[in-house]
Amino acid sequence: MQYNTTLLKVPQTNSIVASMYDRWLMVVTLAVVSGLFFLSDDHRFGVAFLREAIIGLSLVAVVYVLILKKDQLDSADWYFLVMVGLLFMLPPIFAYLNFHQPLQYGFLEERRTLLYLLYFLIMATIGGRKGYGDGDLEAILKYLFYLALVWSVANAFAWIPRNSAFSFSVHAEQFAEGFVATDARFETRFMEGGFLITLYPYYLMARGHFLKAVLPILLLVTYMLYINQTRGLGLLIVLAIIWISILRYRVNNFNISALLLIPVVFVLGYFAYFLYAHAFGDSVVFYDYHRNRELHVLLGQTLRDFFMPHGALSLQFNEGFRSVYGINIYVSDIGLTGLIFKYGILFVPLAFLMIMIVYLLFSKYKNDFSIILMALLLANFMVAPLGDFLGRGTEGFALLMVLVRLQGVNHEHKYIACVRRGRAS
Repeated sequence: MQYNTTLLKVPQTNSIVASMYDRWLMVVTLAVVSGLFFLSDDHRFGVAFLREAIIGLSLVAVVYVLILKKDQLDSADWYFLVMVGLLFMLPPIFAYLNFHQPLQYGFLEERRTLLYLLYFLIMATIGGRKGYGDGDLEAILKYLFYLALVWSVANAFAWIPRNSAFSFSVHAEQFAEGFVATDARFETRFMEGGFLITLYPYYLMARGHFLKAVLPILLLVTYMLYINQTRGLGLLIVLAIIWISILRYRVNNFNISALLLIPVVFVLGYFAYFLYAHAFGDSVVFYDYHRNRELHVLLGQTLRDFFMPHGALSLQFNEGFRSVYGINIYVSDIGLTGLIFKYGILFVPLAFLMIMIVYLLFSKYKNDFSIILMALLLANFMVAPLGDFLGRGTEGFALLMVLVRLQGVNHEHKYIACVRRGRAS
């Protein structure tokens, strides 16, 4: 298969060293688009409408690329655009057909999917005119890692004022004065450093700097135990580190096609297990009481409708799925079952598109960030029952695609940057 050189065709350059200005420009840019400062799920933390502003700029960048740079799009870019378009369009349409939810509610709910497109925003601006070497990228990720840690700790200890006007939940009682949470995670579970919190440790592992990675990994563990406390994300982080360790030693002689059987095997295995649990009324061993009820409802509905997509109801519309099924259902929280309910048989081509994007980038670049991207893909499919990997983590996926391109192609362990060095670099 023939590939174009990059999203923005430019002469190849090596031995790039960015100026301090360029480094900090990249730090600020990645921090802003990473989700670190977006509103949290409960709207108590973060900057209101920052996510929407980034989405708007990303859409402008896509239009710019499609009008002026379309001939320079790589195969992976076209797969990427198709995947994002389907992820954004399908749920509102099928929620309208199945539940008569007005389209505007569906598109409002799915707006986060458009954060995938910030890949084009960065590549069309900083990525196309600045040069960053490996030392620059490591320094940038180090700054971002400690920034994310400090920000998360400051929020956890209420050193940063909380948003009083934007608090939101379908369970309004959770935010009433004097409410005592039975879930010990309640005060911190919505506060996270986003995907940024893992990038620096991942990068050190991918480069084989294991001693240097010890302190960041210990800090990452502390963050997961005391700040984020999300078990699914914690498992994903561990599995990704394991896959990074494996891939870095075999990156040049892996049979990638055989490697990509792992997502297929895990998804089919989980689905067979769910069918068994549903048919015999058993509980799924790694789900709690509420998750098991939700699984049986959604899987039963999916089977009855012959795997037709159902979409996902917005919490802004008539209290979401709770108004339809009478229990506390969040499709994105039920992982694989929720994805199959939401997209039906169309889940298969959507998952295929994501696999192909990672495959094309990994097989072409074989650099540190392509290793991380492949490791996250494999880990995501391994923990598919615990989260919606197509609709969540959009910023992380897009940022990794940017970093894969910025680091360039691995030629005998020397990375050739596929970006044009700007005058300030």
